[in-house]
Amino acid sequence: MKSDRAHCLVYQLLVLILVGTPGCGDDAPPAGKVAAGEDGRRGGTAIIAMREDPDVLNPLIRVSADAGRVMAALADPLLEMNEDLGWDPRIARSWELADDGLSLTFHLRPWLWSDGVPLTASDVVLSLELFKDPRIASPRRGFFKDVSGAVALDDSTVRYDFARAVSNPFNRTFHDVLPAHLIGDLDRAGVGGWPINTRPISSGAFVLESWDRNRQLVLVRNARYSGIRAKLDRVVFRILPEQETRILALEAGEVDIVDRITPADAARLERSGKATVHATGGRQVYYVQWNCRRATFADAMTRQALSLSLDRQRMITTLLAGYGRAAASPVAPAIWNHHRDLPVDPHQPERARALLAAAGWRDGNGDGVLERDGQPLRIEILTRQGDPVRENGAVILRENLRDVGAEVVVRVMEFGVALDRIGAGEFDAYFGLMNLNLYGDPSSLVHSESVDRFNKGAFAHAGVDSLLEAALGVRDRDRALPLWYELQELLRDQQPSAWLFYPEILVGVGPRLRDVRPHMLSPFNNLAQWWIAPEDRRYRSGG
Repeated sequence: MKSDRAHCLVYQLLVLILVGTPGCGDDAPPAGKVAAGEDGRRGGTAIIAMREDPDVLNPLIRVSADAGRVMAALADPLLEMNEDLGWDPRIARSWELADDGLSLTFHLRPWLWSDGVPLTASDVVLSLELFKDPRIASPRRGFFKDVSGAVALDDSTVRYDFARAVSNPFNRTFHDVLPAHLIGDLDRAGVGGWPINTRPISSGAFVLESWDRNRQLVLVRNARYSGIRAKLDRVVFRILPEQETRILALEAGEVDIVDRITPADAARLERSGKATVHATGGRQVYYVQWNCRRATFADAMTRQALSLSLDRQRMITTLLAGYGRAAASPVAPAIWNHHRDLPVDPHQPERARALLAAAGWRDGNGDGVLERDGQPLRIEILTRQGDPVRENGAVILRENLRDVGAEVVVRVMEFGVALDRIGAGEFDAYFGLMNLNLYGDPSSLVHSESVDRFNKGAFAHAGVDSLLEAALGVRDRDRALPLWYELQELLRDQQPSAWLFYPEILVGVGPRLRDVRPHMLSPFNNLAQWWIAPEDRRYRSGG
């Protein structure tokens, strides 16, 4: 008994050292007073574990997914995608699409920035202009190529004009709104140094109170929020890079929610009863992107062969414990235009070797490595550290590719370093994880003009571009669907990337949090509706 007690004390001390004490995040009500609403559901501090610090909190230039999750709590859009993947009003109260499909007009609600300045149509117009401005070089710039511009008809009315009718105008006009009164006169070429990158103001349910780099971000309820008030007083995003640290903190009750947990951790949490595990899927894909600038990957036959060498089912079984499904397309499975009958590339190393031979690859010196035009089939695979699926999956990729005659080196790198190399085109192959958009549009990954977005392998194919343009211009889904299917079939033949598997996203939620609904949109999708019962509050929120 004494040994068990000592072990418990050591365990608690370890967790406190790893995650830190709550400090100013303490949400215990003041003595003699319970700071709860009429039904006891208002108040409290939720602590979310994140594995890395956001890069910037400027939606124009942010890259990291974790930055996007923080921004979702700080910024409201005109319309918001709901859990049925339809659209609900937020800043916009109503809208009209022109009969010819060439304009979409939004009518805005009265809305305030967190500094008290009214949010108007001028903010919306400037924001679109900035996203499209080449000096900003937003990674989302290409998404708005069909939007010719926006016009403020008055303070509460904004009209978007399209260069052509598009299949889903709501998707094409979806972007963050930025404060014109703070950034309208700033040097656009110097966007990397704008104050809002680290000190944004808010149009959403929460505002940023503090950001202690690589430790935590603290959000508090936005007192000037024009929508329905958040139930929580405070949200702390705590940066815990190590997976084991995050799980220990969740088990000890030092954090309330951890997303992207491993299947082994999910089983551990369910056995212990210390957290509830939620599974969401249908949006992410693990993939290997080939750099088509390199002669090795310039021809589709070689890329097809390499894809056939990869054992997707082994990866799903070994890396995900079955929490996933094999992938054949960059269109998310949950979306209406996903090609459900598209065959997944099977693991066929013999066929892969035959295709490589047909593409001109031979082992001329008997060393086991194929050559073509005097160049060996040498592949350096980059991936990021901190994700067990990628770190362990890269080992399987190396084995599979070596089995068909490739010499493979794996580089597991810090995320920022990997991004820099990929952005500069200095890679052979990248083993990555992509959040697929929920619009069913893979343009950012495969269109020839999307090299400044996510087509970092510089894949270019006139037929793919043409099908994308055609499908995006058809508003009737029944007429558009054959075009989307044809596009996905062509991409399977061309193989700009080897799409590997769609993982289930596993989210661990501690017992303090109520009404949490992790969703494919985000594990923190309904953050403003979370609450903590008064008897479960431990941290002083100051409210």
